[in-house]
Amino acid sequence: MAKKTETKTEEKPKAEVKTPAKKEAPKKEAAKTEAPKKEAPKKEAPKKEAPAKKEAVPKKTAPTTVEAPKAEAPVKKETPKKVEAEAPPEAEALTPSQQASQEKRVKSLLDELEGKSETTQRPVIDEIVGMGPVAIKPLARALDSGASFQVRMASATALGELRNDLCVEPLVKALADSSLNVQRSAAHALSLLGTATVEPLLESLDSPDDAVRRWASEVLGKVGDKAVAAELIKRLAKEVTEVQKAIIIALGELKSLRATPSLLTFLKSENMDLVRFSAESLGFLKDSRAIDGLIICLDSPSVDVRRASTDALVKIGGESVAPLTAALKTSNHMVRRWVVEALGSLGDKRAVTSLIGALKDDNVRVRRYAALALGQIGDGRASKALRGLLNDPIQDVRYAAVRAVAGIGGKTSVESLVDALDDRDWVVRMAASQGLGKSNDEKKAVPALCGALRDKEWSVRYHASLSLGEIANKDAVIPLIKALNDSRESVRRGVIESLGRMGDKRAVPALERQRKVEEQDSRLVIAMIDGVLPALKRGRKVEPRPENRLLPQPIINSATIKPKAAILAAHQSAAIAAEKDAAKAEQTLGEEDDLEAAAAKDLAVDLESGDGADADVGGACTRPRDDLAMICSFFCESQWQIVT
Repeated sequence: MAKKTETKTEEKPKAEVKTPAKKEAPKKEAAKTEAPKKEAPKKEAPKKEAPAKKEAVPKKTAPTTVEAPKAEAPVKKETPKKVEAEAPPEAEALTPSQQASQEKRVKSLLDELEGKSETTQRPVIDEIVGMGPVAIKPLARALDSGASFQVRMASATALGELRNDLCVEPLVKALADSSLNVQRSAAHALSLLGTATVEPLLESLDSPDDAVRRWASEVLGKVGDKAVAAELIKRLAKEVTEVQKAIIIALGELKSLRATPSLLTFLKSENMDLVRFSAESLGFLKDSRAIDGLIICLDSPSVDVRRASTDALVKIGGESVAPLTAALKTSNHMVRRWVVEALGSLGDKRAVTSLIGALKDDNVRVRRYAALALGQIGDGRASKALRGLLNDPIQDVRYAAVRAVAGIGGKTSVESLVDALDDRDWVVRMAASQGLGKSNDEKKAVPALCGALRDKEWSVRYHASLSLGEIANKDAVIPLIKALNDSRESVRRGVIESLGRMGDKRAVPALERQRKVEEQDSRLVIAMIDGVLPALKRGRKVEPRPENRLLPQPIINSATIKPKAAILAAHQSAAIAAEKDAAKAEQTLGEEDDLEAAAAKDLAVDLESGDGADADVGGACTRPRDDLAMICSFFCESQWQIVT
């Protein structure tokens, strides 16, 4: 039937175009081919032929280009009409039978969703959305029908992704669905439709159904139209608790300052959820009028409220500093503890003096968080005071002091960190080892870290080896070579990594000997040795990416037998992949005697071919270890940067 209608539409233009038929006889075939592509614009043929007459006669004359726009002037007025006709989706151009067929197809696709999860529904939903507005009616019927909740959820999701104003009404109605999952899907879909949902949602605020009012309030906040804030504020005090929570969250998302007085009243509520949501929303508003009320909430019995209030004070910014420093004088140690944390997060140096005073607080937690706050601010004035805290009787306080000293840096900090390596608690010593790796004073840091390679705690030895690699001072090569005999595999891996980062050829014989020793102990250590040896033989440095560094193994016992099997599998696969990669690196090494010439030649080849290497301006090249895949959670893909 469709073909017959097309032939009829083609015959009509032939009947209308009788006068120009004699001159345009050779162009009939082109018109026939174009007719089926553009069926709707029937009036275009005479309009296009009119300028064709003018162009056909004056082909040789230049003024034709000037006359053409004059003749097309009326056509320009009609072009918007064509766009308006084509702007509606293709569903309007479909015949009733075609549209019915498409709707039937949508219904059959929805039937396939029975009993399927959201993940398996995704391809079907994408296909339905790709069909366009023709799918709106069958989706709306499915959403309102007695179909399973999976079908109704998928229908709501598809209606939201169609982003058509016609989808608003069925989705608003679905907020009262019997299934909470369908309600949630409908609310999310409405949030995608923008301001077209505002009026229907405002009407839904009068619904007798609490769930409808709650979802409507939530969606109004996500749509982001500040004009609705007044209506939400007016209803806030009278609503039930669940709707109040949604309105409070929405007011925070709308960021309307007119909501501050109402939210402040809820900071005094006995419902901790309402207090927490109010504090969070006040943080989004960043209104300084809320500072005093939020500081009072730092004494709340709920840790969630205290955390939300602290975060809100930080979001408000510098205006919070003066009231917070004043609050350090309160007799309530709980308030002081959260105040010092907030001051540290603000990072304002105006608080340094008050925080140094807080290092002498009677409460352990206040001293601990005051030290951490000073480390976050990073002001050198606190170094001496923090050094005195290294003798605190509480391990947590000493650890916080070491972390803070490492964050501040400077010569005074190096001395404090070196002293902390003799602490009786291994956690403090480990933090000191980590901090010295960022030190600029190599003369004091390197000998202290070399001594830490003999610490009785393996975690301290491990981080000491890594810190020596970060400093990359050649004086540490011999102590690191000696540490290759460490009884802990994690430490040996750290030592190998640091030797690779130094690029010192003196490590080559030691690593070759260690490789033979490791044949009976650790296949992964062998793979690491094979990964650094080719570069070390050339005098190059091997830099692992910090985020991909191999982490120490967790302690495995009888209660974690399954993770142990996974670890062994990870070791084997990682070692196999690393061995393959090391073999490739060995092939590129060659057998040339002059190592420097070999390195220059290899770098030139890398620059010319770009095969597996990217050169930078400094003459370095990056070699991705694509084959090394770590399957366990504490292993990851390792990549090495080989630097000249």
